[in-house]
Amino acid sequence: MGADGETVVLKNMLIGVNLILLGSMLKPSECQLEVTTERVQRQAVEEEGGTTSYNTSGKEQPVVFNHVYNINVPLDSLCSSGLEASAEQEVSAEDDVLAEYTGQTSDHESHVTFTHRINLPKKACPCASSAQVLQELLSRIEMLEREVSVLRDQCSSSCCQESAATGQLDYIPHCSGHGNFSLESCGCICHEGWFGKNCSEPYCPLGCSGRGVCVDGQCICDSEYSGDDCSEPRCPTDCSSRGLCVDGECVCEEAYAGEDCSELRCPGDCSGKGICANGTCLCQEGYAGEDCSQRRCLNACSGRGHCQEGLCFCEEGYQGPDCSAVAPPEDLRVAGISDRSIELEWDGPMAVTEYVISYQPTALGGLQLQQRVPGDWSGVTISELEPGLTYNISVYAVISNILSLPITAKVATHLSTPQGLRFKMITETTVEVQWEPFSFSFDGWEISFIPKNNEGGVIAQLPSDVTSFNQTGLKPGEEYIVNVVALKEQARSRPTSASVSTELKEVIDGPTQILVRDVSDTVAFVEWTPPRAKVDFILLKYGLVGGEGGKTAFRLQPPLSQYSVQALRPGSLYQVWVSAVRGANESESSTTQFTTEIDAPKNLRVGSRTASSLDLEWDNSEAEVQEYKVVYSTLAGEQYHELLVPKSIGPTTRTTLTNRQ
Repeated sequence: MGADGETVVLKNMLIGVNLILLGSMLKPSECQLEVTTERVQRQAVEEEGGTTSYNTSGKEQPVVFNHVYNINVPLDSLCSSGLEASAEQEVSAEDDVLAEYTGQTSDHESHVTFTHRINLPKKACPCASSAQVLQELLSRIEMLEREVSVLRDQCSSSCCQESAATGQLDYIPHCSGHGNFSLESCGCICHEGWFGKNCSEPYCPLGCSGRGVCVDGQCICDSEYSGDDCSEPRCPTDCSSRGLCVDGECVCEEAYAGEDCSELRCPGDCSGKGICANGTCLCQEGYAGEDCSQRRCLNACSGRGHCQEGLCFCEEGYQGPDCSAVAPPEDLRVAGISDRSIELEWDGPMAVTEYVISYQPTALGGLQLQQRVPGDWSGVTISELEPGLTYNISVYAVISNILSLPITAKVATHLSTPQGLRFKMITETTVEVQWEPFSFSFDGWEISFIPKNNEGGVIAQLPSDVTSFNQTGLKPGEEYIVNVVALKEQARSRPTSASVSTELKEVIDGPTQILVRDVSDTVAFVEWTPPRAKVDFILLKYGLVGGEGGKTAFRLQPPLSQYSVQALRPGSLYQVWVSAVRGANESESSTTQFTTEIDAPKNLRVGSRTASSLDLEWDNSEAEVQEYKVVYSTLAGEQYHELLVPKSIGPTTRTTLTNRQ
């Protein structure tokens, strides 16, 4: 390219600089411009004031690109300027003459000519808002330059062989505003996020995070992920279009709930007192209402009370969360205890029909008993109990045949007080005491001899089967308080008490050499040697050995030295005592034992008889015998036979004699 070419390039550079300066000088508030462009393709270029023609051969016609830019001031502006799109018009006024910039690039070998002409008015007055128009102008220019660049690339390729187009080489493409053009690589270096030849194609964010496919700058995510860069976990069914997906979890709209917002939300979330089932609350036991906020009474208080805020207020005599239970008696107390009875008291409502009192000994195998009393009673006495036992007692209230829970107590009866305390014998230093036995089980007795002046004393414990005691070692002429107490485990009965005094007495001789003779089954003669001293009477006592039936006593006048004891039991062992008494003094007794004879069977009689047998029957003896001996013979007495017959139970005994002659 020669000097003319350099001039053209310089003009083109000036045109580019002027356009840039024009864009920077104009402000939106200064002027409004209208831009029109013309692009003409022709075979010859003529220019007023000088015409340049490029002749080609008939075979290859030249290609001419002519671009004209007219920048006009709006007609409604207060200023005047002349602007014509055609180069053929002229303006006479010097200030109104258009500034015209023309550039041309040609290549004789390639037969391609590029012509640029830009017309600007000399005077451009300030106008209202021109920024938008300027922006449109710049866009049009950029588009034009891109087209020129494309043509240059095409014409510099192999299609034009070695005849590449020549022209302006200092144009730098804008790379779609998303990169910088590099002369070294003759291409765009794109900004981050863009790619392509002119940086017009956006990259997908983060490469879709490896969880999707990038299509036209947008990520098509896998089914489990979402978001611009496919980095967010996808919510189940996209929250059913009823909520927002946040980190893979649905934040549902107010009326919906569930993992995928597919369920209707229950009112008030059922107040925390139920389960939400597709918008309907299934309330817990005791709650009701659309939102389970209302308290419900159990079983409607069973018709025995009224419901208030979920609580049953029961009628008199009933209790429980649903008023279904009968209220038990209250304040069970023991009003009195004896050895055979327990007196109870309690408090209860007037609605009670009756009370049931159940009691049973705590000992294993004890029999349970019951007692019923009317409902208006507030106490009862349980009688016919065994002394010294502990009882489990339960009291039930009954309304309409419904029993309440029991109110219970454990109560022990007292031990019975010993009865029948008496003194059998009193001497200067000894006292023999006797009392009645108990018919129930207990551990034993305690007997004490306490002097009246409380100095010293004697205490002894005895087995339960002992009912008499001979206390020795007492002081003569001393008064004692004798106490007898029954014992069982840690319990003690009330004592039975009596006072006794040992006496200072003179020693008198008593009967001696006692003898029993002529003893039969019911009669015995007792003889003794009378005392030498003068006495008031002789005391004769006798009884069965072992104490059965007690003792029988007779007072006999002193001259008497024998006595016939009658009405004795046959076959029994007896003991007899004989002593002398003078005043309050009694001598020592002389004693001996004897056994009465066995009485014979009575009322022998013959029953049925045959030629070879004979039935016999008789009344049994009063004595305790084991068997009877039967002796029989013929009337001639030629031969006697003996037969031992065991005693039969009952009043009579029977036997049969056989093989008699």
